[in-house]
Amino acid sequence: MSEFEGKAILITGAGSGIGRATSLSFAAHGAHVWVTDFDERSAAKSVELIMEAGGRATAVKLDVRLEDEWEAAFALTDTHVTSLTTVVNCAGKSILADTFSMSLDQLRLVMAINLEGAFLGMKHGIPRIAQSGGGAVVNISSIMGLKGQARMAAYCGAKGAVRMMTKAIALECADLRNKVRVNSVHPGIVDTPAWQKHDPEEATMLAGAGGASGVLDAHEVAKSLVPIGVAASPEEIAETVRFLASNAARHITGAEIVIDGGMTAN
Repeated sequence: MSEFEGKAILITGAGSGIGRATSLSFAAHGAHVWVTDFDERSAAKSVELIMEAGGRATAVKLDVRLEDEWEAAFALTDTHVTSLTTVVNCAGKSILADTFSMSLDQLRLVMAINLEGAFLGMKHGIPRIAQSGGGAVVNISSIMGLKGQARMAAYCGAKGAVRMMTKAIALECADLRNKVRVNSVHPGIVDTPAWQKHDPEEATMLAGAGGASGVLDAHEVAKSLVPIGVAASPEEIAETVRFLASNAARHITGAEIVIDGGMTAN
């Protein structure tokens, strides 16, 4: 019997990248996956891939900034035969902007998707996980939540806040003895479609000193910035997320797991 057989997992930002890989990973190990994304077509594609592989999943449109959409998504899980045991807050948004010209609306957008989205997922998800007998929340942060980066103040601030909120809520769950563990994952450079969304000027900034001008390929950027010289794959991040949701991690809560090829080791 697969480890997640008879369990349901809700994943945000599951229409591509780390979210899609995580959805496929949990489904391959028996879970019913609630694939949520702002982009309905992307969510549907992830479900199609899961079902082609013999898994079970349902696509749900979810704008993580909106509490009523969270409530509607969880209402769907409430009616399903499979109890919710894990929430993975993967939806994210980054911008590259000079702090002194960045608008407050830009800052609020990044905070709303990264921080408020994770908060709402925990606010409404944790009571359901506890009711099912316990489980886990995994919040996808970033190494930008651990270290600073010029022109990424909004993203660093949001991901740093996700890191500390994770620890606070993990302790709150521990106080309640509700059997819900809460951890954060901090990827470095990951080969996802998000890299293709940056124009050449932004890519040059992201590559940093030693990076090639206009690079849009994560692996090329990783040659300059990652000590082991390669970018992570979405599947590698997904494996760690699944581990944190498993019984093997039952004594891990309030932790931050860094997956960056050594970028923050120095």
